[in-house]
Amino acid sequence: CRSCHPGEHASWHGSFHRTMTQLASRETVIPQFERLELDWYGEPVVLEWRGEELWTRFVRGGGRPGPVERPIEQLTGSHHMQVFWYSTGAGRELAPVPVCFKLEEQIWLPLTSVFVVPPELRDPPEPGKWNQSCAMCHTTDPRPRVDIGRTDTHVGEFGISCEACHGPGGAHAAANRNPLRRWRKRSEGRDETIANPATMPPARSAEACGHCHSVRILRERHFDSWREHGSPFLPGGDLQSTHLVIDRDDGDAPELRQTLRRDPSFFASSFWSDGEVRLSGREFSGMRESPCYQHGDTTMQIDCTSCHAMHREEGAADEAWRDDQLDDGMRGNVGCTQCHGDLAEEDALRAHTRHTPGSSGSQCYNCHMSHTSIGLMKASRSHAITSPSVQSELATGRPNACNQCHLDRSLGWTADALAEGWGVEKPVLDQEQREVAASVRWILTGDAGLRMLAAWSFGWAEAQAASGTEWMAPYLARLLDDPYYVVRFNAARSLASVGGYGGVMKGYDHLGDVARAAPFVDSVRAVWQARYTGGARASVLMMPRGLNMERFGKLYARRDDRMVFIHE
Repeated sequence: CRSCHPGEHASWHGSFHRTMTQLASRETVIPQFERLELDWYGEPVVLEWRGEELWTRFVRGGGRPGPVERPIEQLTGSHHMQVFWYSTGAGRELAPVPVCFKLEEQIWLPLTSVFVVPPELRDPPEPGKWNQSCAMCHTTDPRPRVDIGRTDTHVGEFGISCEACHGPGGAHAAANRNPLRRWRKRSEGRDETIANPATMPPARSAEACGHCHSVRILRERHFDSWREHGSPFLPGGDLQSTHLVIDRDDGDAPELRQTLRRDPSFFASSFWSDGEVRLSGREFSGMRESPCYQHGDTTMQIDCTSCHAMHREEGAADEAWRDDQLDDGMRGNVGCTQCHGDLAEEDALRAHTRHTPGSSGSQCYNCHMSHTSIGLMKASRSHAITSPSVQSELATGRPNACNQCHLDRSLGWTADALAEGWGVEKPVLDQEQREVAASVRWILTGDAGLRMLAAWSFGWAEAQAASGTEWMAPYLARLLDDPYYVVRFNAARSLASVGGYGGVMKGYDHLGDVARAAPFVDSVRAVWQARYTGGARASVLMMPRGLNMERFGKLYARRDDRMVFIHE
């Protein structure tokens, strides 16, 4: 591909799609070391280079006890975290090393601690998970080739490369050996010998991405063929003909019924109760539920390429583009005003948003694509393009956009604002919902997924600017001994962004036992109490001299401790 498309190749080469899966080598392993002995919930995991080969040694738990001493074959991830896969020795079966490397913080973590799963589930995925699941989206042209007594997985290429988006390229390469044809087709902007999401109808273009970026199940009739030959879907095809891309109306689909028999938590781990996707990385599942996608005509219907670009015009990949592959100019409101042109003018934007142009409240994304998807230890923007709704939060528990920014405000305040500014009918609220900040209720009474979103939101710069930070510390402290590691991680990270607690947080380990974490809750609260000068703020339970501990405690006593599984 590079010989004819050097610019496209250059930007792809700098993308995280390319490095989604890589062979393990001294060049591809991001942390630099010769030998490490890492902690996995009190058990040692050794990583060491033996010449040019990386090996691991540890004692495997769960249903397959016994020591492991095997070479590491490959890596997944290079953006947020790096996961290491070793060969089990059973054909081409791979299994994950039980620790992974978190890039931003430069720390090693137990693999299961990075997911919202009950903390007692410590063992990594079973051997073979890569071959039957992970490879399907982390490589190009994967073929599982797994059955009784055989694990012989093949892939076309590691990582997400050209044919993942453009389909098989043999016919295209053969047809374009003539440079005159290449010149003519480039001037026409279309070549029928290759699939190109940039020139497809919106639905087909979006489905090319949705083959990986969705919650989907292979149609039953394709399963036997898939096991040997891989996915029957090719870019440009109809994804729904080969896969069930799950939405809120698919409860009777046989593929979903069979999946729920195997895993009763499947739907709840992937979706909010109204069917809006809860997982990050499944953007197509959100977008296809949006009015902007459902217009059904090519002039208004959006697809992924409406905002994202897999290649840069100038070829090079800079850090901002690498992060999310947003097209040039799409970081502001242009992504929305390219269709909603009536809101491009400053006065119209001010009238619509009721916020000052240039402020976070005037950014379309913040109101219509709020951070309610979970994955990679953080919150991500939902691609279900919606409007802020108190009613939706009451029905599903999903935070609404207004309160995820105005963390110090109640649902009653939001209902009043939506009614006054946009004519949204007020729902019936109880006294607590009218008076107590929504974020306070999320942290003190929510389930683990909601507590994680709240902890992340407290560290979001836009929310801190809108809400102030002087009242936040005791709420973040309350999460430092949460049962779920990813909740503790986000609470500690957000607390660090508030500032002034480095001394009392010295030695805190979000992976430590609850008993060891508990004293930090009291220490942070004591430091905060000594310096608090914010005065009374009823919505966040602040009295003139500090926190209303009686009301705080009553809310905390109602914490939702049901087990939460959010499978990424």
